[in-house]
Amino acid sequence: MTLEKMLLENCIDIKQSVPDKKSVLKIIAALAIKNPILQKYSEEQIYKSLQTREELGSTGFSNQIAIPHCAVEGISDFVLGILIVTDGVDFDSLDKKPAKIFVFIIAPASQKTQHLRILSTISNYLRNQDNINKLLLATSPLAIRETFLRHTLDKEELEKQNVYQLFQVVVQDDEKYEQDFEEILDIFTGIEDCNFYITEAENASKYLYKMPLFSMFWHENQPQQNRVITAIVRKSNVNDTAKKLNQIIKKSKDHPGLLYFVQDIYYLNGSLNI
Repeated sequence: MTLEKMLLENCIDIKQSVPDKKSVLKIIAALAIKNPILQKYSEEQIYKSLQTREELGSTGFSNQIAIPHCAVEGISDFVLGILIVTDGVDFDSLDKKPAKIFVFIIAPASQKTQHLRILSTISNYLRNQDNINKLLLATSPLAIRETFLRHTLDKEELEKQNVYQLFQVVVQDDEKYEQDFEEILDIFTGIEDCNFYITEAENASKYLYKMPLFSMFWHENQPQQNRVITAIVRKSNVNDTAKKLNQIIKKSKDHPGLLYFVQDIYYLNGSLNI
């Protein structure tokens, strides 16, 4: 489930002032049970779970932020919500200052790893002062929700972007490989929606030969320059691209000087001119 589905508008509220920490937790519990996932739980049960967690150590951090959270048995998924207290309230925060933004999590007790990931995602989001300011300026639950989700990318959303892989092909500067280099360029040029660029690089031997331990392994006729083709390729084209590169390398298997590898791209934005 994405953060968008976890965070319902009716689990968000704005208060001008709240007297104390206990009152904040009670308001959060009342907001949380508005999510159907918690339909079998009472406000008091959720409050006690939150209070038990606070007894282990305050979830109030610094810079006006707190992330109250707890784990409960028998729920199918996560419940998220946000409470804004515009005047701030003492929440035993690390910096001893009032907290204004409370992003809360009610988690399934069986999903500790995902609980940690969501905590990390929210924590990273709230480290950005601009994000904090935008939340405090929001004037309605809907505006708070849209502001929060607009600037939050959780793991599942990022994985939707993970549809490309990165090819790096190293061609040593040898006359034997000039035709291969051109064939490799033709491969990437012919791939739809492929961005690639070429960099010039030097062999490690150029530097190693200066070290007495390695000097015997260098000779003047050794190729010193490499050309590195870096290409961004859709996953749907990866197998075909690798097959074509393998055919080129197979022709020269007895003569080192060609190498390629492929990596996942976790996130990608922008484009290049060829």
